[in-house]
Amino acid sequence: MGELVYRLKYQSDMEALAEIVVLLDDIQSIETFDLIVPVPPTNKNRRVQPVPLIARALGERRNVEVREDLLTNDGDAELKGISDPVERNARLKQAIKLNNPGAVAGKKVLLVDDLFRSGATLMVATDLLYRTGKARDVFVLTMTKTRSNR
Repeated sequence: MGELVYRLKYQSDMEALAEIVVLLDDIQSIETFDLIVPVPPTNKNRRVQPVPLIARALGERRNVEVREDLLTNDGDAELKGISDPVERNARLKQAIKLNNPGAVAGKKVLLVDDLFRSGATLMVATDLLYRTGKARDVFVLTMTKTRSNR
């Protein structure tokens, strides 16, 4: 899976997208979610944004609504280089916003990201969906995990 995400993200290999979604067929019950919400990108200059692509393809395959407009990242810098967890979390809380909180109220939400590093982004997004959006349930699906927790 990690190699497929790399190919999609850094080589714009769209064939990898189809392979990723097929691998996700092993995960049961995705079709029981009300919404799939992709984590917004931190690097807005990347030619191919893998997370929305994966979320859309997964939603189509499993017949689940995908809402790319709900979470946005207003931050202007990648956070990979920030090793201090307090600073990283503060920046994430400032950058990630939930638009239209009523759209997730009472819903079972699948939050999708390509990569799990420290979990900080996912925790901020999940907190927004629960506290601000009043989501009933939030589950997280990531495609791969980094080797190091920087």
